[in-house]
Amino acid sequence: MKKHALASLFAVTFAAGLLQAGISPLAALPWIGDGQPDRNGADWYEEDPAPEFRATFTLPEGVREAKAHFACAGFASLRVGDETLMRADGLDTLWTPYGKTVYAKTFTVKAASPTIEVVVRLGNGFYNLPPLRFWGSRHFREVLAHGRPCFKMAIEGMEKPLEWKWRKTNVIRNSVYLGAEIDATRPEDAEWRPAATVTGPQGTIRPWPETDMCVDGVQAGTARWLKEGEVQVVDFGVNASCVPDFAFRGEARGTQVEIVYGERLNADGTVNVLTQTAGQIKRGNGGPGAPHVACQRDVYICGGRGATALPSNVERFTPPFTWHIFRYAEIRGAKHLLGAGDAARTVRSMLSLKEKAPAAKAFQTKSKDLAAIHEMCRRTFQANMIGGVQSDCPGRERLGYGGDIVSTYEAYMLNWDMRALYLKVLQDFADEASDDGWITETAPYVGIAVKGEGGRSGPVSWALAVPELIDGLLRHYNETKALDYYPVCARYIRQLAAKHPDGLIPQCIGDHEALARAPDGVTATAHWYRFVSLTTGFAKRLGRLDDAAEFAMLAAKIKAAFAAKYVKDGVVANGTQSAQAIGLYLGLVPQGQVAAAERQLVKAVEEKGYGPTTGIFSTRYMLMYLSEHGRQDVAEKIVLHKGFPGWLHMLDRDATTLWETWKESDNIYSNCHPMFGSVDEWILRFGN
Repeated sequence: MKKHALASLFAVTFAAGLLQAGISPLAALPWIGDGQPDRNGADWYEEDPAPEFRATFTLPEGVREAKAHFACAGFASLRVGDETLMRADGLDTLWTPYGKTVYAKTFTVKAASPTIEVVVRLGNGFYNLPPLRFWGSRHFREVLAHGRPCFKMAIEGMEKPLEWKWRKTNVIRNSVYLGAEIDATRPEDAEWRPAATVTGPQGTIRPWPETDMCVDGVQAGTARWLKEGEVQVVDFGVNASCVPDFAFRGEARGTQVEIVYGERLNADGTVNVLTQTAGQIKRGNGGPGAPHVACQRDVYICGGRGATALPSNVERFTPPFTWHIFRYAEIRGAKHLLGAGDAARTVRSMLSLKEKAPAAKAFQTKSKDLAAIHEMCRRTFQANMIGGVQSDCPGRERLGYGGDIVSTYEAYMLNWDMRALYLKVLQDFADEASDDGWITETAPYVGIAVKGEGGRSGPVSWALAVPELIDGLLRHYNETKALDYYPVCARYIRQLAAKHPDGLIPQCIGDHEALARAPDGVTATAHWYRFVSLTTGFAKRLGRLDDAAEFAMLAAKIKAAFAAKYVKDGVVANGTQSAQAIGLYLGLVPQGQVAAAERQLVKAVEEKGYGPTTGIFSTRYMLMYLSEHGRQDVAEKIVLHKGFPGWLHMLDRDATTLWETWKESDNIYSNCHPMFGSVDEWILRFGN
């Protein structure tokens, strides 16, 4: 056997052994980057062309396919030979706590010839976020593992690592929050420089979850002049998370076209950017160098005639390494109105509309109103699944809040197969809890820790996402891997119990956005009970009987403390829909008072004319409890309530995705927020 063939066989065997042992073949390889200095201040916003990397490799004699392993921090596109393995927009990559975990994809590379070219383009993604001061104060880069985007790649069977070179591209700016800028007057660099080995993130490289970014269709928009020759507005019909694609015809070389995106229109017909402005930065409060209004904005500088391979007077612009949530796009600077087919957008999500769960497949209703609410919920859910996190909103925050998961994970699971994605989310929370034991408010953790136990700890209602997801994965999929995260729950319980020996948790964000909310202590203590009760069940299933006995005693203590402090004659705390639903659904009302508590809940609903005044958690609890306990009639009246507040009110106000608040907002709150989508769980279970 030839020497190089022996070496290749050893390399393949060694890599296969690493994979079998759960160790990535990439672990020992260096991170590759452009070697340019990191930018942490106002200089971040200056031109910084995205890098493109190139390498070639030759397969051993007679070999026409090989395994390729690829990991990156940031966004990446990847082409091997003639095959695009990761798309040009870069959104195939996953956001993780990079200091703890980085995911690697494995591909089978097939080649028509032995020598193959590899091309990688890198975008900043969530690894190189701008130094924006969210809400004027929070700087995500201070707590996130960050740096310039970088990658690793290995080809099984190669005797030595690939030799990379890089060049600057004409993507002169890119930000996941602020958009991208391409200058088509600039050719891609002719000079290829040796790539650099860089520090990169320190997280463990893990196999990619069994999920991928899906393309759920291309939608066309219709353009109209707002000011002829200067400003035009494109309407795509519905709100969605998308990558836009525009064709500009006959524009002169150097023409700067600016595009801003929004969920709504202003009274004068311009696009309203304020409901998805990053971190509510709209008064110049984003820090040095930040835009005055941190809206979603792309810029394309036209190359002029002959700039592309398309017809000589047409240039296509698709912003790379970003996505936008929008119904409307405002185009400034183009001299020609976009015609039919010139404005399109690709709907992106880690949820495919074709991959319905059994409940969604079986769903039928004669009610047009229920069907419309269901579609609004699904569109909202889909818009909030990019980057591998279940986000609170796809515009101004894009963060993986635990509270939104608690309220909607059942609805997601009834609509799609969420097994792989929710295992990834559990890993995110476990990574963030691995040092101090506290479960964070968001995962990845960005420094937000409101009304927790201090430090990085989130409020207990948001921490509840971990045991709720474990329970959901077990019930829906019998996914026993979820129990790997039991130690996260057990450690958290012991820490929190030591801080609150009386069983009551006084502080929490609470029933967020309820119009008449339960006291925060009600929400916190009820969810503390739920957390401990679920974990007790996990301990029993794992055979950890001492843990189960310990946690069962604690749960009983919490339940007694809750009843003594908050329940009297069936009235839970202030007797609102919020308080009654929380107490009843989570099983905290003493048995002798349940009937009175149910009457109080119905009374609270009737007093509001069947309009829901509930919040992030109690909306779900109220609807489910009523239908599960013989009051389907009341639940149905709530869901189909006309006028404010309610889902039909949103639809009547031309909403195509769910609002963050019952009250309409055109300047602060997201118009695409999943938490009130808990109604879709009710629709799929009881709306047929």
